[in-house]
Amino acid sequence: MENLKLNVYNDNDEVIKTAEAKFIDLRFGTIRSLMELLNVEDINDTSELLKKLYSAWNEVIKILSRVFPEMEEGDWDNIKLSELIPMLVVILKSSFVQMLAIPADSKN
Repeated sequence: MENLKLNVYNDNDEVIKTAEAKFIDLRFGTIRSLMELLNVEDINDTSELLKKLYSAWNEVIKILSRVFPEMEEGDWDNIKLSELIPMLVVILKSSFVQMLAIPADSKN
């Protein structure tokens, strides 16, 4: 996974904390849950993504907390969606790239 950073802001829009992503080997169930929660294949625009993200927020945060272990519960309320949404896409893409890199056994 590329070097991902997520900023936490205060009320004055100043960065008060920056958390770096830690590489984790996401399990298929986690990826499936993210895709199911966000219903990635049905998203046509950002507003749809925001609606799905809002409805699945607790599950998404549980997954993201594994990727960003430095984040505390209250930190999630102070991140910018303009940073979070691309981060979710990168995490999903990175997971797919890792899965596709698994060598296939030509005997099967």
